[in-house]
Amino acid sequence: MSDRSPWTIALSSATLTVVVAGAWLVGNRLDRIEHLAERRLAGGEKPNADASSKRRDPRGADSDKAEPAAGTVASLEKKVQKLSEDAYDQYSELMGDIHQIKQTTKQTQSAVRNLAQQIAKPGSAAGAWGLAPAKAPLTPELLAGYRAESESYGVKIEAGRVEVRGFLNMSPNTAMPIEYFVTRWPESGHETLVHVLGKLPMDDDLTPDRLKGLMTAVYKGLVVAGFAEGENSGYDTSKGVDKAAWVPPTGDTVYVGVRYSLHGKVHVARASDWVIDPVAGSVLPVDCFRFAGSRRQEDYETGDEQLTAEAGGMLVSVYRSPTTMIEIADPNNLNDNYRYNNTRIPKPLIAVLGKHEAHLDMVRDRGDGTLRVLAIERKGTSAPLSKAPLLLIKRESGSFDEVPFQSAVDALGGWIVRSDAIKTSPDWRVRVDVDGTSMETTGFDPLYVDLILSKSPIVPEGDGAIPIEAIPVE
Repeated sequence: MSDRSPWTIALSSATLTVVVAGAWLVGNRLDRIEHLAERRLAGGEKPNADASSKRRDPRGADSDKAEPAAGTVASLEKKVQKLSEDAYDQYSELMGDIHQIKQTTKQTQSAVRNLAQQIAKPGSAAGAWGLAPAKAPLTPELLAGYRAESESYGVKIEAGRVEVRGFLNMSPNTAMPIEYFVTRWPESGHETLVHVLGKLPMDDDLTPDRLKGLMTAVYKGLVVAGFAEGENSGYDTSKGVDKAAWVPPTGDTVYVGVRYSLHGKVHVARASDWVIDPVAGSVLPVDCFRFAGSRRQEDYETGDEQLTAEAGGMLVSVYRSPTTMIEIADPNNLNDNYRYNNTRIPKPLIAVLGKHEAHLDMVRDRGDGTLRVLAIERKGTSAPLSKAPLLLIKRESGSFDEVPFQSAVDALGGWIVRSDAIKTSPDWRVRVDVDGTSMETTGFDPLYVDLILSKSPIVPEGDGAIPIEAIPVE
């Protein structure tokens, strides 16, 4: 390896020069603010004297008329008005100085960052997002940096396989075509099935800004795992706009799967089985996804190169979306009518009892208005309920109707109740008897899943291995 000492010395010198210049500008601003504050406190020069002498008081009288007699209400009003005007002038000037200080600081940081990027080793990661140039050689140094960054977000990497934690979206608008299979929470919640979270829990403390960088971490993980990125989809207009032809995305095939624990068992499902193509009369082909890699754009906050998937939070799409990291390559997506395969998508409802003392393992079907309680889970163990639960439906008056569950006679078992309240989602809860103590549900926990992105086909397990039901062709 060549000696890079001259480059290091040059970078240090340039950085010092920029920082000193920035510090001088900031120092001048602070000196000005300090001087202004001391002048105001000493009761010296009045700000904007010319302008303030021409102001009018709230009653419309000219401020330069004869002074009212001392000790009168008019005299007191005028002093208060003058104090308010001076305070506003001082505040305006101070805020202007603070804004210029912030602007100078950002410019200094940007200058240092740009200088570092210009003299960095060609092909190395740089910028706020730590991205190497597109199509840059994947050196051991680059891959090691990518791995460390990716794993810090909770992304699991092995050869030909990446996993990232998320949860099942329980409220997509199934009346509309599905567009995304995976997005970063909370992006496109009305048209996606899985939200990724990385290592963070889905709780009241989670805010979207805390997931910033997760899409870039998944991208880096895929690169480290050996996936070769291609190009996003687009349109070929060489024969005219009116004859534009869709060009599918390129890149390595990605087999997408979901692993989750439900009803005491582990299940692995293919993402393609959760989406119906009504024109083909089948679910999606298992090999329909491509690692396009996401296009790149300028980050408007930092000026650095950024993935469009990071900006929009789009990870896996079943719709032609050139800002997505993993895009569908099946031409039938042009029909814009892919549907949710509701017979395959889990319908769990994990209800919290009390202050997380226990959970109810339930299944809710909005379609037929049924709610089924399968078991109660406490301290890692699951057991069926010995007594029938009660569905409590809140009335407008604030009181509750009690609807008892019935013992289910089908293979799934448990206790089941049917009510329109389950369809329309008003305020309802479930009451159960726990060791002689009556407890009610107080909320719900998400169904956490592991999103699997693999070079080899997904091997289904549990519910994911059940044969696909016949799907009519439209």
